[in-house]
Amino acid sequence: MNAWIRVALPLVLSAAACGREELLHDLDERQASEVVVALDDGGIAAHKVRPGGEGGYSVEVAASDAPRALRILAERDLPRPRPAGLGEVFGKGGLVPTPTEERALYQHALAGELARSLESVEGVVGARVHLALAEADPLRPAERPLPRASVLVRCRPSACATVRTLEPGIRALVAGAADRLEGAAVSVVVTEAREAPRPVAPARPRAGLALGLAAAAGAGAVAALASWFWLRLRGRARRPSAGGA
Repeated sequence: MNAWIRVALPLVLSAAACGREELLHDLDERQASEVVVALDDGGIAAHKVRPGGEGGYSVEVAASDAPRALRILAERDLPRPRPAGLGEVFGKGGLVPTPTEERALYQHALAGELARSLESVEGVVGARVHLALAEADPLRPAERPLPRASVLVRCRPSACATVRTLEPGIRALVAGAADRLEGAAVSVVVTEAREAPRPVAPARPRAGLALGLAAAAGAGAVAALASWFWLRLRGRARRPSAGGA
């Protein structure tokens, strides 16, 4: 039996691999992991692969599970684009931006970096940060309005209670990233992320019950056969012999 398993197992695994279908590609590692976890929660076995060991990640599922996997990802809004940080915004090169454009790019990059930090918190599946950092007016520097910020955090339902206890820390994190931004001026909203319902597996008869039914059926057949032979024997015993006729 062990020898048969050693021979058959590679063939079975090879056949299973051939039945996979690439669902997504060119993902970073975080996006691929989020997709695999979401599909696993939905009852679908997914595999994170990196073709050639470099470049982006791909996610593969069984071909028969692909339609349901796409529905689960659509319900969860996955994969989510990663917020652009300082490296992505200012590493593109190109023409020299105007001071106004440079300030807008800086705010956008800073918000992306803060969102990445919040998404690293356990239980958080997505975060958005909006910064309102007013530029000083050279003619009226004393009238510069104070900066403000808004934060939206989406978390798994099972983790939202813990994330809400971290709201003071979230305010402090965002406030510490911008000049003159106070924690009281940071609004934080924590909301539950949608989760796809788990599939309900069809009921299957237990092995013991199935064996019991089979045994009962076999016993009934044996009893019926024995009863038939008994009736035949009784019929022959009652039949008159040829010499007594």
